[in-house]
Amino acid sequence: EIGRILDLTEEVLQKFGFNKYQINLSTRPAASIGGDDIWKLATDALVEALGRKGWDYVTDEGGGAFYGPKIDIKIQDALGRYWQCSTVQCDFNLPERFDLNFIAPDGTKQRPIMIHRAIFGSIERFFGILVENYAGDFPLWLSPEQLRLLPISDTQAPFCQQVAEELRAAGVRVTVDDSANSLGKKIRNAEVEKVPLTGVVGNAEMTEGSVALRVRKEGEMGSLSLAELKSRVLQAIALNVPFVDTKPSAL
Repeated sequence: EIGRILDLTEEVLQKFGFNKYQINLSTRPAASIGGDDIWKLATDALVEALGRKGWDYVTDEGGGAFYGPKIDIKIQDALGRYWQCSTVQCDFNLPERFDLNFIAPDGTKQRPIMIHRAIFGSIERFFGILVENYAGDFPLWLSPEQLRLLPISDTQAPFCQQVAEELRAAGVRVTVDDSANSLGKKIRNAEVEKVPLTGVVGNAEMTEGSVALRVRKEGEMGSLSLAELKSRVLQAIALNVPFVDTKPSAL
C-alpha cells in the first residue's frame, strides 16, 4: 500500500512538471509514543517500500512524527531549490491508542495499520511553488487561459465568439480580445501575459472557417481549420504535451 502511494505521488508530481526529488526517511524523534518493536516494524515497512521503488534516500535521524516514521519528498524547482511537499507516514501507534479494530475474513478481530499521506503537503504552498517554478508561464494543460482569439476588426468578433463558445463547450479555456487595440498590440499583450496559444482571425479565416494560430515561443503555425484546431488543442491538453508535438494525422 505504501508503494502504491509512492507511485501515485510520483505520477502527480510529474504531471505538474516536477521530476527531481530528494527523499528523506525520517526516523523516531526523542519525544515519541510506542515501543521500539512497533517503531522498527513501521520503519522497516518504509525502507522496504523505498527499496521496491528503487529510490535512494537520506536518513533524517529523529525527524519523524511523534507517532511514527515517515517518508518526506522534497521537490526541486526550476532554480534548483528543494521544497518539502509530499509525505507518507506509517503508524502502528494511533490505532492502538484509539483501540481501532476490524473483522478479518477469517472472523478474527485485527488491529489496522494506519498510513497517513499528503500528496501535495500544504496545497497553498504547493501551488505557490508551482507558480514560482513556471514563473507564470504554465504549460498548455495547466494555463488558466489556454487560447486567445484575436479578431483583426469588429467584423470578425462575432465569429470569434462563436468559435470560443464551441471550444469552451469542449473544455478549452478560451477568451476573445475584441478590444480596440491594433492586432500587433493584441499579439504583444498575449505574449506578455503568457497565453500559450493565440489565434488571429481576419476575413479570409472567417470565410474559410479557420484560425491563423500562433504558439508562444514557437511563432506562426499557419492556418488551421476549426476542427483541426479543436482536435489538436484537446490532444495537447489530454496528453500534457506542447501543441507543436501534436499531429494532424491523429485527427
